[in-house]
Amino acid sequence: MKSTLRIAAAGACLSAFSLAAPAALAATATSVQLYGLIDTGLQYLSNGPDGNSKTGMSAGNLNGSRWGLKGSEDLGDGVSAIFVLENGFDSSNGTTLQGGRLFGRQAYVGFSSNTWGRLTLGRHNTLMIEWMSKYNPFDNANFSIKRPDAAFSDRTDNAVMYVGKLGPVSVGGYYSFGWNNEQSFDDSKLGRMVGGGLRYKSGGLDAAVLYHSKNADKPKTGANSGNREDRVVAGVSYDFEDVKVYAGYRWLDQKLTQRSYKNNMTWLGASYKPQGNMRLSAAVYHLNDSVCDDMNNAACPAVQAAGTGQKSTMIVLGNEYDLSRRTTLYAVAAYAINDDKSSLSVVGGKYGANVEPGKNQFGLNLGMRHRF
Repeated sequence: MKSTLRIAAAGACLSAFSLAAPAALAATATSVQLYGLIDTGLQYLSNGPDGNSKTGMSAGNLNGSRWGLKGSEDLGDGVSAIFVLENGFDSSNGTTLQGGRLFGRQAYVGFSSNTWGRLTLGRHNTLMIEWMSKYNPFDNANFSIKRPDAAFSDRTDNAVMYVGKLGPVSVGGYYSFGWNNEQSFDDSKLGRMVGGGLRYKSGGLDAAVLYHSKNADKPKTGANSGNREDRVVAGVSYDFEDVKVYAGYRWLDQKLTQRSYKNNMTWLGASYKPQGNMRLSAAVYHLNDSVCDDMNNAACPAVQAAGTGQKSTMIVLGNEYDLSRRTTLYAVAAYAINDDKSSLSVVGGKYGANVEPGKNQFGLNLGMRHRF
């Protein structure tokens, strides 16, 4: 009860408390940490626009390059004030990612309690990133689950997020008033996002199910904010120490102004440690049918041929070698298999932008990741 009252009162009393009791604040246990990683390598892609291939630099191949600050202040009774500010950048050219946001990966403040969980306000990784992308061996890498479905890397602005844990069971949920920085006086649906799920972790078993829904943020002519995507995602993994296996399923219903589309995806994966500093991984992602690459449309553009029975499969193989606890060398190869109307690319993007429609595509990343 004391913890609950303390959480409720902390926000309202923060200014007065800081003025009236600077000595008490100075004595409170606090910590601030600077952290980050840089991931850069060489990339080869086949069958791009007009059937051309290319070789060049690529950043964030295993993990997105970033730097950040995170901190906590002990408020007593197992309650802490917390914050995270995390910038994402392209280490091949130094530019800021996530639409040019200074702290585009995460920017939030809130409370964390040993008993009641974590409640935060601001820009967040959704549970599509924090939970569901973990059920494949490549997490959120360049060649990974976010290529057949970009929502596995969804972040959300203007959001309230809660995650709590009771024994092996975690519960999480979030609500955004505008997931892409859109908040409207006139339209309560514009850019809204909501999600919630359950996760179970015990021993080597890790499993979760999540509902994730979002409305259009910038409707185009003929469309409206009622355009919506609803996802239900289930994932499971089991860690046998040297071997870890993964599996999952994602159902998607995309409701556009003039037409709706449905799509499902399944995947399997495994990782193996032949020695302590080496990790071999493999995954297969299979898409059954396709949806619009922009939910702000009234209907899917005809060129995309969505809803016509497309099928595509992406196969990924990887090898990571740790030179130290902070420095890793890697090689990751991916192959996208498309039918005559599909356009899945190993690096994602809009229809036809990164692979010739109906063509297969091979990609290879060779690089280095350093953490600090």
